[in-house]
Amino acid sequence: MPEHPGRDFQEKTSYRRDSMEEHEPDWRSKPPLYKFYNHAPVIGLPDPAPALDEYPAPDFFTCVARRRSVRSFGATPISLLELSRLLWASAGITMSYITPHGQDFYRAAPTAGALYPLETYVVVNKVEELEPGLYHYRVAGLDILERPIAEGSHSLEQLKTGDLRSEIAAAALDQLMCAKAGAVFLWTAVFARSVWKYKDRAYRYVYLDAGHMAAHLSLAAVAQGLGSCPVAAFYDDEVNALLGVDGDSEGVIYMTAVGRPSRPFNTRTDLRHTARPKE
Repeated sequence: MPEHPGRDFQEKTSYRRDSMEEHEPDWRSKPPLYKFYNHAPVIGLPDPAPALDEYPAPDFFTCVARRRSVRSFGATPISLLELSRLLWASAGITMSYITPHGQDFYRAAPTAGALYPLETYVVVNKVEELEPGLYHYRVAGLDILERPIAEGSHSLEQLKTGDLRSEIAAAALDQLMCAKAGAVFLWTAVFARSVWKYKDRAYRYVYLDAGHMAAHLSLAAVAQGLGSCPVAAFYDDEVNALLGVDGDSEGVIYMTAVGRPSRPFNTRTDLRHTARPKE
């Protein structure tokens, strides 16, 4: 066991001009970019596109100013539309285009090499029109040749039903906010998708990708009057067991709890430190 594993990781995955190895990926062995639970019930999500006349969301800069880590959630559930928008804004498809091999997609958050190593799972505690339980976000659909297509995208695969509040809170170092949140987002990395191209450097990239997704999610929460809190403190093996992944080929790397804040955002007091200082 190395004495300083974190520092050793940083050192061993560093790029140096005089020691870069040429690496040509084997395109025949490229891992698939999407994961499907083909025998799970699939639940379609509402169209996430905002109807601005009915839902006047705050502008981007207001969302940035109002973003806080919220750890206290009320009893009111979040809506299925709100959940749909959170998923779309963090991991969803924003545009599709045709390639010689079918369809390909641009997605909301950036990713190294367009490899999208992250999978999104959601523990639902209190979401209208959804049974409590564990769900996987199906980003794309599949055609009869098992190629990704837009039809059937942006939906949930229902993996488990039942009250998982105590399990998710216990796995998150006993943080009770995960039991009181409307939903807990969990991001896993399918490491091979990035390792195929970037080798050991890939392990840096998957964490950066998770940060991009979590940041998008936090701003999408603010835009809808919701609160969120990112969570990196958890018992890895317990979370992986809850998700049914092995922790080796696929493992949890980040979480975010989302819900309706127990107290509303107060513009006058909560923005008192955001004004530009006098010159």
